[in-house]
Amino acid sequence: MAGINAIITRAFDLFFAPFAHASPWLGLAAVSLLSGIVLLVVFRYTSNQRAIRGTKDRIIAHLLEVVLYRDELRVVLRAQVGVIRDSLRYLAHALVPLACMALPVGTLLVQVDLRYGRRPLRLGEQGVVAVKLRADRGTLDSVALLVPHGVELQTPGLRIPVAREVDWRIAATLPGSYDLRVAAEGTAVTKRLVVGSGRACTSAERVSGGLAQQFLHPAEPPLPYRGVVQSIRISYPASSLSLFRWRIHWIWPWLILSTAFGYALRGPLRVQV
Repeated sequence: MAGINAIITRAFDLFFAPFAHASPWLGLAAVSLLSGIVLLVVFRYTSNQRAIRGTKDRIIAHLLEVVLYRDELRVVLRAQVGVIRDSLRYLAHALVPLACMALPVGTLLVQVDLRYGRRPLRLGEQGVVAVKLRADRGTLDSVALLVPHGVELQTPGLRIPVAREVDWRIAATLPGSYDLRVAAEGTAVTKRLVVGSGRACTSAERVSGGLAQQFLHPAEPPLPYRGVVQSIRISYPASSLSLFRWRIHWIWPWLILSTAFGYALRGPLRVQV
């Protein structure tokens, strides 16, 4: 899983590289276009296109019946029943392609959130590094955070026994990508910290655990499964998009743009949706 995550993350790094210092709307528009194309292709090859086309034609025919024979109560009721029946059939035809879309859509959302959900720390800006230990391994007193040149450790570790967690406040003095080193019980693991003014892949948490956790946090290799440290988290500032006077989360424009691109391209790609 770690190898697959590394390949996917690298591919998205290359995709977003041209937009690192451009308006975030450009990168979001590009990934929305990619989303629309990918989802249309998946839908086309995992659905019964002929059955969907026939079902849509029958729904339109029933609606025309309602309009043309609106004075015939029996015909109108029969047509309405037909609309409901064929609408349920249409939904049934869409279940398989929707299930097939779950994995690519989930992967895309996780990767986009790595770049648009949070932003890197800026110079002089403070952040919190939180290290969580496993419930049955290690002691909080053994945990230490070692920072490289370019990162300043501003507070000693705050130990929270109930949460099995140690927190430090840090600040960046130089831009770049750094490896923070966490030592515990004679072993050491690292967590990447990104500092700068551009847009970059900012993984807030490095975790150990099963496939689900690795899927949700794919930017860095998982921590040792049987190690002392369960997770390392950095409190990156939340990021949002500017739309006139409003600040909005990236998911809403992505949803609208990808739907619009998909609707516009369904004809050229010959997809019945």
